[in-house]
Amino acid sequence: MKNDGKNEKRGSMWARAVRSALAAAALSVALVAGAAFVLMKQWLPIESAGALNTVIKIVCAAIAALLTVCGGAPRAWLWGAVGGGFYMLLTVVVFSLISGEFSPGTGVFADIIMCLLAGAVTGIVRNIIKG
Repeated sequence: MKNDGKNEKRGSMWARAVRSALAAAALSVALVAGAAFVLMKQWLPIESAGALNTVIKIVCAAIAALLTVCGGAPRAWLWGAVGGGFYMLLTVVVFSLISGEFSPGTGVFADIIMCLLAGAVTGIVRNIIKG
């Protein structure tokens, strides 16, 4: 089979998306620990936990997407969505292992859609800024 470079590029993009998701998941664990500390010290009210969680997910999905498309990517919006989606899937697994239970519900699916959108938007914005 003839290698025209497209399969090689596609393979490297998948690997880049996985590495980006791993880095963003590590950042997410650190940010969640920091948020727990802030809430424990009562610097923010406990009612803000949900908002903090959402902000952490969006920021980390955007970082995963940015790391995925930073070296230049065809269809950056798509690869950004892949990076954001991989991040969310990975964090669902990691936090399920940490908590000891896996309970997929509409919240998990909403989070996956949110991270896919955050990744796609990040890819689009990166292309606009990079020009």
